[in-house]
Amino acid sequence: MEKGVWGAPGRGSETAPLADVLALLEASVEALCEVDWSDHDADSLVEAVGRAEIVARRLESAGSRATAELAGLHRQKGRSAGGVAAMLAEKLGLARGVVHGRIEAGGRQATPAGRAAAVGEITAEHERIIAKAVSGLPGTIGGAAKTRVAEELTEFARTVAPAELRAEAARRVAALCPDRGKGREEHQDRQRSARLGSARPDGTSTLTMTLTPRARALVERALCDFGGPGGAVACAPGSDERTPEQRAHDALVHQWALGSTVDPTRPKGIATIVVRVTPEQLEKPDALVETDSGIQLSVRQAVSMAGSMPWFVSLLRDGREELHRIDVDAHPDRRLASAIQRLVLYAAHGGCTFPGCAAPARRSQFHHVEEWSRGGPTTVGNGALGCPVHHAFVGDGPSSWKTVVNPDSPGRCTWLPPGVDRLTDV
Repeated sequence: MEKGVWGAPGRGSETAPLADVLALLEASVEALCEVDWSDHDADSLVEAVGRAEIVARRLESAGSRATAELAGLHRQKGRSAGGVAAMLAEKLGLARGVVHGRIEAGGRQATPAGRAAAVGEITAEHERIIAKAVSGLPGTIGGAAKTRVAEELTEFARTVAPAELRAEAARRVAALCPDRGKGREEHQDRQRSARLGSARPDGTSTLTMTLTPRARALVERALCDFGGPGGAVACAPGSDERTPEQRAHDALVHQWALGSTVDPTRPKGIATIVVRVTPEQLEKPDALVETDSGIQLSVRQAVSMAGSMPWFVSLLRDGREELHRIDVDAHPDRRLASAIQRLVLYAAHGGCTFPGCAAPARRSQFHHVEEWSRGGPTTVGNGALGCPVHHAFVGDGPSSWKTVVNPDSPGRCTWLPPGVDRLTDV
């Protein structure tokens, strides 16, 4: 606690008094705060934002190490961790939970995620998610296996947001601990709640809910369909001035008013949830499956949802996908695909078909494999899912991509990069 490091590591660094190190840090931050950002171009600002983010992450990690060290010194004097947290919370104006979190994070600096956070490769939130996932593994899993899980999640965290990491961590834990699914639904049922607050003087009310996976999937469905700009309200393009929170409110109210319906003639805003289930999973009601947005729920919950909604099922048998479809190609001469046609592709493809793209089905568009402008029909066989980004790749220009039907993979298409005209040239 009395010494710091002067200079860059590995370049002849020598120790310096901690007070000098902090003085240099404060001076550097003061100089940074005085920068006139309007004098710099976009490239310089992008670099500045990136470097500032790395520094902020490293500062948070260093602060957690210092907080953990301080807590250790106080524990040696007989003070509890709670007492240290209370003292620092009062002194710094922080919540006790925040201080507790820093003390715990400071004690995890030797873990793979802790080391990555210390050099700014991942955020403190990433590190907390990984630590929670690893600590939740049962004792029957050896230390080497836990370390491997931590290393894999840390590597994954370097390129994704915390929400994606949280979903991936849940998948890893579920795969390693399949028995946990047996009591999962009962626990979720015990935790579920909804509390409608009393009406305020201005007429508004609060609604507080703890959602089960099924309820969350339904909420996400409503937000996806009606929660975007212009959703659930009639307004000119670009004129929606509602906040994201207000759009979410209006989307839920709109969905509640409509009920769970699918209008086959409606070209946009399909209300659907996609769950892919193998025949083997259908035999295990407690097995965990995922919606196309990554929400985990049991097979029993998925089947119960399918009982009251229009669902389309694509079965996987012996490694091959069997798409069970109805006759939805009654109007191949129409340019826009029907809601039912897109639902079939949602179940068949699961998301964007561009190689390596992870965009879910609910964020993908119907793409004509053989372009509509070239006589391609609007049919399921000539359709593929493409996210807005990759859908825009296709065109007639020299730098545009093309799509062709792949005879070796019925129901799928192959994306041809610029300069490639035939499937055999890929």
